[in-house]
Amino acid sequence: MKVVILGPDGAGKSSVIQGLMINVNRMGQIATVRHLKPFLFAKRHVDGDINIAPHGKQPRSSFTSLVKILVWLIEEWYAYLVRDKRNELLICDRYYHDILIDSRRYRYGGPIWTAKLVGALIPQPTLWVLLDATTEILQKRKQEVSTEETARQRQAYLDFVRSKRNHVIIDASQPLDNVIADVVHAVSRTVYKYKCNRG
Repeated sequence: MKVVILGPDGAGKSSVIQGLMINVNRMGQIATVRHLKPFLFAKRHVDGDINIAPHGKQPRSSFTSLVKILVWLIEEWYAYLVRDKRNELLICDRYYHDILIDSRRYRYGGPIWTAKLVGALIPQPTLWVLLDATTEILQKRKQEVSTEETARQRQAYLDFVRSKRNHVIIDASQPLDNVIADVVHAVSRTVYKYKCNRG
């Protein structure tokens, strides 16, 4: 099963995912983490990598952008059908749909309607987890984009996850241990339901 962790910069995704992994492993659940970006285009991720200027580069051409998201679609279906193991918990640090929230970060220069169409066709996760905090708190933690952009992204994330049936919104302004505990509870409940449904 696949759990996606979303949130604006400053929401604490990396720290929460690290804590989540420790807890689910203690419970005997096999889990792996996948960082965003299609495999063909991604350079190797190193923990601690920080993009200090997520909007610092120009968008790619419309053609290149469309090729990239189509490759992304193919790769996600290949991973879902062949690579991912059904008995493992896959924790995704962001997901394809992040491109709909912040297309500039991914240098997407194609039509938004095409990106939305591909997003509808990509395998959907079992649970969407949004780490949410006020714009002031997010900006205090990270100032990689403007206050106005942080506020826009926060609202866009809220609107997005609320449109999904299986989602949970976690108050990321709490102490980290409390945030991790809330996420662990949501994921554990989803894992239990998933296993029951599979018999």
